This record gives sequence, C-alpha cells and structure tokens, in this order.
Amino acid sequence: MPGLNAGLNIGLSGLQAAQGALGVVGHNIANVNTPNYSRQQVTLSSNTPQLFGTLEYGTGVSLTNIMGVRDKYLEMQITQSTGRQSGAQTRYASVQGLSSVFQDDGTTGLNTSVANFFKSFQQLAARPEDIALRTNVVGQAQSLVNSLQSRYQLLEDQRKQADQGIGDTVTEINTLTTQIASLNARITGEPSPGADSDGRDQRQALINQLAGLVGVQVFEDNRNQMQITLDSGAAVLVSGSSSYNMAATPDAALNNFNRVTVDMGGAAPMDVTTLIQEGSLGANLDLRDNIMTGYETNLDELAAGLVSQTNLAHRGGFDLSGAAVLGTNWQDFFLGTVANGANGLPTTITAASNYRGMVSAMAVNSFIVASPSRIAAAGAAGSPGNNANANIIANLQNATTPVDTNGDGVGDSGPFNAVITSLVGTIGTNVQSYQATSTTQDNLLSALKTQRDRVSAVDMDEEATSLLTYQRSYQASAHFISVVDQLMAQLMTQFAQ
Repeated sequence: MPGLNAGLNIGLSGLQAAQGALGVVGHNIANVNTPNYSRQQVTLSSNTPQLFGTLEYGTGVSLTNIMGVRDKYLEMQITQSTGRQSGAQTRYASVQGLSSVFQDDGTTGLNTSVANFFKSFQQLAARPEDIALRTNVVGQAQSLVNSLQSRYQLLEDQRKQADQGIGDTVTEINTLTTQIASLNARITGEPSPGADSDGRDQRQALINQLAGLVGVQVFEDNRNQMQITLDSGAAVLVSGSSSYNMAATPDAALNNFNRVTVDMGGAAPMDVTTLIQEGSLGANLDLRDNIMTGYETNLDELAAGLVSQTNLAHRGGFDLSGAAVLGTNWQDFFLGTVANGANGLPTTITAASNYRGMVSAMAVNSFIVASPSRIAAAGAAGSPGNNANANIIANLQNATTPVDTNGDGVGDSGPFNAVITSLVGTIGTNVQSYQATSTTQDNLLSALKTQRDRVSAVDMDEEATSLLTYQRSYQASAHFISVVDQLMAQLMTQFAQ
C-alpha cells in the first residue's frame, strides 16, 4: 500500500489543482467588464492510480484543461447580425438626412419651385405684354433650375461621402484581417483544443468588428482556425494564417469612384464591388451605386420632362413682337445641352437610361434671359396680347391627361406635381423602411448578445461560489498535508527513541 510520502504527493496535487482553479476564478473576476470575454472553467481529473496487490490506490488530482464557455453557433449568429445591423444603420443615417431636404414647406421645396414656375406663366397669361411678368418667368425658371441642381448636388455629395467611406473602411478591414490571421496561427499552436480561450475571445471580438465593416461568413475548420469570406461567398478574406488584402482604387469607368477588389494571389485581383452586401462597406456601396443614383435618375427624368414639355409648347408660340420662335435661337425655353432635338431634349437622349446629366446641363436659354420679350406667350402670329401659348405651358403642371413627365415622348401618369410628390414620398418611405430595418436589427443583435451573456458572461455570484469552493479545497489539502507531516514527525520520534 502507498506510504506517507505518497500522501504528501496527493495533498500537493490537491493544493496545485485548487491553486490553479483559484487563478482561473480570479481571471474571470478581473475580466467581468471585458467586452466579448468568455468565462473560463477548469477541468479536474483524477490521476492515474497505482496498483498494490489487487487494490488500486488513487494518486491525487490534476487540472487538465482550462476552457472558455462559448456557443459557436450563437457567436456565428452575432457576427452575421452585426453585419446586417451596421449596414442598416449606415443606410438609414444617410437617407434620413435627405428627407428634410426634399420635404416641401410651401416656400423652398422642389414642388413649390415647379409650382411657382408654372404659376409665373399663368400670371403672364393675364398680361402677356407686361415685361415685368416676363422677367418674373425667367427668374422663376432659374430658381427651378437652381432648386433641381442644388438637390442633385446634395445627392452627388452623398455619393462622394459614401465613396470616401469605402476607401477608409477598406484600410480598416485589411488591418483586422491581418490580426485575425495572426490569432489563427497562435490558436493552432495551443496545447489542447480550446486551451487558448483568451486568444479565441480576442479573435471573435476582431471578427465582430470586421463584420461591422463588411458582411462576412465565418466557419471554424478542424484546426480551430477561422475561415472568413465575404457574405456573398465571392472572395476569401482570411484562410488559416493567411489574409487577403482588399483595395479601393479610383476607376474612370466608375466616374473615378473606388472599385473594390480582393487580391487572392491570382493573376489579377477579384472585382467585388457589386458582391458586398452588408456592413458599412456594403451599405456605402449600395448608397453610392444604387440608392443615391436612383434618386438622381428621378431628378434627371423630372428635368427631362420639364425641358421637353416646356420646349415643345414654346416652339408652337409667338414672342412679344408677334414673330414665330420656331427656327430661331430662342425656339427652346430651356437648354439641356448645346444641341436640342425635335422633342426639346438633346438628340442623344431617347430613354431613361440616357437621362444622366440632365439636371446638371439644364439651363434657361441665354437669349431669353437677355430678352424676356422672346418668351412665346402668344398662340397666334401678330397678336402681342394673345395668351394661348402661355396658358398651354401653365396648364402642364396640373394637366388631367397623361403628361410626358420624363421626356421619353410617351405620356405618363403625370402631372408634374404628382411626380414630385411621388419622389418625396419614395424618399420618406425609404427612410421609414431603413429605420424599421435598423431598429429590428438593433433589437435582434441586442437579444443575441443577451443570450450570449447568459451562456458566456461572468456571473459574480457563480464566481463567488467557486471561489469559496476552491478555497475550502485548498485549505483541506493543506490540512491533509499537515496531518501527514504530523504522522511522519511522530514516526520519526518513535524511531529515535
């Protein structure tokens, strides 16, 4: 049977195991406020017994492992939800700022500018020979152009801001992927699976930061390394201890906006500009290439409709001198570009996809600005007091019949005030939609984090209980060693007599 020396070893193993467990409890308590920290638990195992005759005697205890308490599936859900939440928040914040600009307060709104323009023709129809009223028409037309162009410029500024965000975000992404790859290499060298719990916590925190920047898919391979791809699965960002850099490069084909690529070691970097869906990067790409350009297209179509319908009516009239304007330098009230076609639009514009730039190019004919008498208010030759053509233009705003509100030569639902109301309504609806999505994703992410905390967060009551348990264990082992020591001392005293 084992002797007293074996008892000392058993007691020592108990002291060491309890001391190690107390260290883990202290580590948990110290990190109670550390974000993303997963509480750690010890695994205690009895040592291999010794055989004496037909009996096996225990040889004490060992602390065999320290592992973090975590739910991998829950962490994966948090990562995915973080990407969606960040994307929704970025979209909402950007579009929300536009809603107030496009709202109409009755004095400075876009709808008011269009209404004032057509109203100026209505006023001119009452006194077509009044130069002051003709000058007012020019002034209201220029105000309308300015109103369209200022809002269009705001959209362009938002696109530029989103593009700048793309470049800044790509730099942050590369920093994070490099750090994650480094932690992958560190975790691969852990002495036992799950032993490097702190390294895993650090890696998960970096992955969640990465997901906030760009939507990702993650999975852990059989070597405990995180493999990370874009949320679309199109490109790999991290594979084992290797990370693959993104680049944001201005491209002439994108009007010198950034094209996003991933260098995966192939012949050429992979273009992922249209393949990133979530995170702030995905949201900024969506804002730049889809959302803001969609609003710009609506304004370009509106400008095209205003230009074409006003010009077509204007060409059928006569100026203050009674002369026909058709064939003159002032046949068109608005100029979209240098050369206007038969429908009052540039000859190259024939479909909605070609309208880009209409707002920017829109201007009141300089000949009419210089001499408002050239406005074709009359509907008959040699009749300066005739107002037929002015009435035709004035009635465009509220025409009950379909109006070509986008300049494609086909009557639409119209009229113009309804088109603008629809545009403002679309922006408002989008704001509400993005706000609802953002709120939903916030709530979902918060719920997932709460669920994770129930599983992984440090519970001070539980740690206090563990602290007392391992303290008693340590004291008991120390007392056991003391008893063995007393027995050995007594034995030595007896042998000395």
